Amino acid sequence: MINRIYPLLLLVLILASFFHVQAIVLVITLVIIFMPLKNHLAAIKAARVFAALMLPAICGLIVGYRNDNYLILKDLYYFTIPVLFILSGMVLACRLNIGSFLKTLVYAGLITSVMVTAISVSYIGFSALLDPYSAHYAMGIVGAPGPPMGLACLLFTWKFNIRLFRPHWFKLFMVVNTFGIYMCASRTYFIIMVCFMLLLVADKVKRIWIIPTVFFAVMLIALIPSDIFQATSSETFMSKLLGSFNELKMGDYNTEQDINMKYRGYESFMALKGYMEGDTQDWIFGGLAKTVDLKTFVRLGEDTDFQFIPVLHNGWLYLLVKMGIAGVLIYIIVFFNLIIIQWKKYADTKAKPAIRLFAALSIGSIFSLLLTNYIVTALFNVEMCIIMITLGYSYLNFQALVFKQQALEKQQAQKYELAY
Repeated sequence: MINRIYPLLLLVLILASFFHVQAIVLVITLVIIFMPLKNHLAAIKAARVFAALMLPAICGLIVGYRNDNYLILKDLYYFTIPVLFILSGMVLACRLNIGSFLKTLVYAGLITSVMVTAISVSYIGFSALLDPYSAHYAMGIVGAPGPPMGLACLLFTWKFNIRLFRPHWFKLFMVVNTFGIYMCASRTYFIIMVCFMLLLVADKVKRIWIIPTVFFAVMLIALIPSDIFQATSSETFMSKLLGSFNELKMGDYNTEQDINMKYRGYESFMALKGYMEGDTQDWIFGGLAKTVDLKTFVRLGEDTDFQFIPVLHNGWLYLLVKMGIAGVLIYIIVFFNLIIIQWKKYADTKAKPAIRLFAALSIGSIFSLLLTNYIVTALFNVEMCIIMITLGYSYLNFQALVFKQQALEKQQAQKYELAY
């Protein structure tokens, strides 16, 4: 009976993240983690690789313990988010069978697709179907990456001949989730979709160093000042998408208009400037509760101006300021180590389909988080809980399936030796 509750809990959690109701999301996450489980300790032990992500936070706390207590607690809360959601995904791997979990992700994508379409139409009418970005702007920031994750599940189960639904339902769900991505009109969700779409054919790449190299190249291109992606207008989704690099790049800010038009880039510029002005201790370990001095007042809310900001849009610079270069390196080492390990199995055409499936979901989730962390602090954003939960669930299943396969191969090898 308890096991039947988990799909519902997961669905409610994702829907709560759609409306950004953080309290409900966190309560359900804690319920999932602490609900009695026979193999509870094993699931928690498996999370120790991700527990390493908290080490730089502890160092940052030691360095910044004299800073504002409220801001220290706020930073600790944000840095705990990825560990909590990944751990909840691991616990779900002990509770939910593979079919139920994947179907729940698809259903979450369907429901959020219908919801975002209905809300958009209710705000500006049926014209929202032709211009979803206008509706997205009018109704404010609500949403969850359910559609791209649901679409990813459908595509990869199809790739590995794992049947979740009958053909007619499969095609319908593909269309609805794809349309949901369109209606969300989100650059972040578009990037997530591209990450998974590229993975569909990327298993042909045998050399594991190529994918991380491409990823870093994309990050570097985003940092290079260039007007190649300059958009003439910001009123459409395509203009917003083309202007993403220009909006995020760091450069000269001579007027207040420059700051407002490219605020995220200015925010990053001032964060990096403040970091470089620190001492050696700040460079290495950062310091929790540190704020970024914008040197001017910038309106960030409806009627509130800020000069000192505690949180950034750029998650990597947020890490750099709060945890120093040590924190950034630990995050990169942990996640890229997982990519390298799982890429070998994903690219192995002889590996079991289930192993390749979970390797693909893990790699796609990691790349989605690392890339969108550059734009919306994805690793510390409750909105992205579905991706982190998928990562935890896929990681534990991948480890378990590989362990079973290795144990079986070892047993067969021993039998062969005894026979001869």
